[in-house]
Amino acid sequence: MLRIIRSTLVFAALGVLPSVAIPAQPNATLQGTPTINADDRVLNAPYSAQRRFTYDKKSADGTINRAESGGSKARDSQGRTYSADERHWTYLEGNKRVLKSEMLYRIHDPVANTDTNWDSTSKEVKVIHWPQRASAEDASKAQCPVACLEAMMSPLGDVVEKLGVKNFGSIVAEGTRNSYTVPAGQDHNDQPIVVVHESWYSPELKIVILETNDDPRSGKSRDELVVIVRGEPDVRIYHPPGDSVVHDIHMP
Repeated sequence: MLRIIRSTLVFAALGVLPSVAIPAQPNATLQGTPTINADDRVLNAPYSAQRRFTYDKKSADGTINRAESGGSKARDSQGRTYSADERHWTYLEGNKRVLKSEMLYRIHDPVANTDTNWDSTSKEVKVIHWPQRASAEDASKAQCPVACLEAMMSPLGDVVEKLGVKNFGSIVAEGTRNSYTVPAGQDHNDQPIVVVHESWYSPELKIVILETNDDPRSGKSRDELVVIVRGEPDVRIYHPPGDSVVHDIHMP
């Protein structure tokens, strides 16, 4: 049994939306076609996928250091979304560099108006209970489609290009490239620098399958969903340990 600590907190501001598990039915079948509910959750488009993230970071001396991480994402037919992301960091222990890692779990449940998050290195689980209006607003941010992404990128970019369609296995995605130029001298650069961001969005599943960013100043990143499976996900991997302490946070 999960040990539950109930606490009601009032926040003046909340900067990060974490993400709880109301289990989906693993054996349920896909019904109907994908739709957007009034609270902006995606209905009838369940899936599960593995996530791969790579980042080739450019150091000041020009060397490239690659960082890789994995994880998974899923969504059930009621619009609940699940994610598990790997995080790495290093620290000094004496004169020795030690690599540590953990898994970060987040679950957004627009049905119960809750967001839950925890990590694999602690026994603490935070459950944020949203009122109906706040849940809808935050869900709209979480489910931002490619048009919304383009709108956010457009103030940065001089050029927006449509890249057509591409097959990712059996999933068809539409590509968009945003690019902008950093003028010479603006960021200690002798020559103009072009930063390019690409996004491949699936209208069928309403998810971004591949996202890349190429910034000559800092490096290249690639965030991709692979092994995408249509149908109700098995959400048992997103359950916190049974001996976790659950903190309920009720938002006004």
